[in-house]
Amino acid sequence: MGDQIAASDLTWLLMDRPNNLMNVNGLLGFDELPDFEEFRAALMDRMVSKYRLLSQVPVQHDGHWYWEDDKDFDISRHVRRVILPDHEEATLRAHVSALFAEPFDRTHPLWEFQMISGPPDEAPGGVILNRFHHGMADGIRLVQMIIGSCDSAVGTTPPKVGRNADGDHHHPLERVLHFAEHSVTDTLDYVLHASEAVAKAGRLLVATTNPFNLGHQVEAAVDYARHPVKLIDALTSVASEDNETSNSWREIGRLLLSEKADSGAWAGHPGGEKGVAWIEGIPLDGLRKAAKHYGGTLNDVLMATVSLALTDYLRERGVAEIHDLSWMMPVSLQPVDDSLPATLGNHFVVVLLSMPLGIDDPAALIEEMHHRTTRLKNSAEPAIAFGMQRVIAEAPSAVARRVTDFFSNKTIGQLSNVPGPQVTLKMVGKPIRSMLGWVPTSGDQPLGICLISYAGTVNVGVATDVRMIPDPMRIAELVRGHIEGLVQSARADVR
Repeated sequence: MGDQIAASDLTWLLMDRPNNLMNVNGLLGFDELPDFEEFRAALMDRMVSKYRLLSQVPVQHDGHWYWEDDKDFDISRHVRRVILPDHEEATLRAHVSALFAEPFDRTHPLWEFQMISGPPDEAPGGVILNRFHHGMADGIRLVQMIIGSCDSAVGTTPPKVGRNADGDHHHPLERVLHFAEHSVTDTLDYVLHASEAVAKAGRLLVATTNPFNLGHQVEAAVDYARHPVKLIDALTSVASEDNETSNSWREIGRLLLSEKADSGAWAGHPGGEKGVAWIEGIPLDGLRKAAKHYGGTLNDVLMATVSLALTDYLRERGVAEIHDLSWMMPVSLQPVDDSLPATLGNHFVVVLLSMPLGIDDPAALIEEMHHRTTRLKNSAEPAIAFGMQRVIAEAPSAVARRVTDFFSNKTIGQLSNVPGPQVTLKMVGKPIRSMLGWVPTSGDQPLGICLISYAGTVNVGVATDVRMIPDPMRIAELVRGHIEGLVQSARADVR
């Protein structure tokens, strides 16, 4: 009998649904593909022989799950060559989209690589698709493993990410203790600003109880009643941005009171068919200059472009009421460094990120995005989310599914921003042009967006449920357009 599967991994292993599979997908772009046999031999040497999990399958014994060796393991089953009828991107997108809805054969290890191209005599370029089940590892660890399978080069390790990347209290228990330690001073900070909060609450109370007050306050009160998260924001925004106590109550309120993430453009339940799109090669230099110009971070600017794109997408589809949209966002519990555990595994938590929509002014949007991400970072939500994931992992499957649905259905999907290598990598001697990824969705989520920085560029992957969002390429095009717009606007203002 093999090693028992960790609870944190089992959660994701058993979360597959027919309409939303828990697979992490990636794409490496090449102007010239590596030799296939050399590539397969490199994966065997650099990955499979190093990580035993890649030759194991999940098996249940007496109610417990274990990783056991696949006695019939064959590398050719997991690394395949696929030749499409042409080199058109639409043909490639259709092939990749179909794989997003294809479950793994659980009698063999839950991963595969496909080297995909059109007819080889027409052009040497193509892509290498990789798919892994989330039960094996989280996206950050998988990116790290794939980087490790590339040819050795200086600077391949991405910048450190994770809760302890900057020396912060990274262990969930330490975060809870840190939160308790600061709760007194944070409460005093809030009390000093309490008059502002009381005034806001008083205005809302007057508006809702005075039948003669029919002005703007009534409209605001109705809006707060319809969207209680806005009331939470109003009553907690008076505290300092680094007030962990206030921020933590704010984020807990969001987790519990956020509305279902539907609109006139998407609603209902996902089907089985998925669609994917991507944009690659966006220069990071211009985005960094835009971030400096607008007084935000690179992450603020990237999140703002997604917000602007979705606002446009909803308006194009005639949605009249555009309000905040919640996402699930993964946060790594451990930094990416040169030491990847041989057992791989999941070492992250999922937090809820509230994204403002409907703000057309880039400066105001980036400022608001910065405020929200700062408050999220300075809260105990990651520790709370870690605890919730443990509860889900240990709960009976029926209970776990209901709890998962409760939280996942408050969000539109998964949104991740992954810092990749800062230099161009090579695979068996051939340079990798681009690196893309897609995160899995759960429950009724119809949308996943993953941004990956690579060798001085940003690449964006979009995946959707085609019944609810039939045109992922339109979202990708809107993101690209707003990235270019912010960069150009920053340049124009400098002049």
